[in-house]
Amino acid sequence: MIEFSRRVLLTLLGALITGVVSESADAATTKKSTPTPTPKKSTPPPTPKKPTPTPKKPTPTPTPKKPTPTPTQSAKASPTPSTTHSKVPEGIFIAKSSDLLLRQTKIFVLKDSFGISTRYCLTRNSRGVFAFDTKCTHAGAPTALQGTELLCPAHGSVFDSQTGRVITGPAVEPLKSYRTVEVNGEIRIVIA
Repeated sequence: MIEFSRRVLLTLLGALITGVVSESADAATTKKSTPTPTPKKSTPPPTPKKPTPTPKKPTPTPTPKKPTPTPTQSAKASPTPSTTHSKVPEGIFIAKSSDLLLRQTKIFVLKDSFGISTRYCLTRNSRGVFAFDTKCTHAGAPTALQGTELLCPAHGSVFDSQTGRVITGPAVEPLKSYRTVEVNGEIRIVIA
């Protein structure tokens, strides 16, 4: 089967190369008609004209340029910090500010660019908005919100939704926390 495929491929390549070569030969043998030049009429030589003098303008003196720093000079210079103002808010939109009232805890779902959903627990208190991962740190099972606590149905771990700390085990690590930014009526979560 492979030998048959090679033969077919070689036959096709041979036909293709033969076609290209014959087209090149045809193009080389085909004569293009070139136009015959028409004789030009003789014209008398131009009469020289007297140049008219132009008044000289004063040339401006060049302004001194600042010396361009050489690589050794720029290494000595200290960089000046500059603040850049970005119009794009930091983080990913997760909820409207009006969706989370003071002393309230809710679970919000965020879909990534691949359509995968991730759940985050958001809590608002007098210090601001705090976000935590809802996966149990013991076995990775998703926790459920019960009152002000996050309960893992797999093994019974309980987490505080205000701080993410472990209330009862078997989990020993607190929930992963995320920084939030609240701007223009939006709560944005910074996932780094």
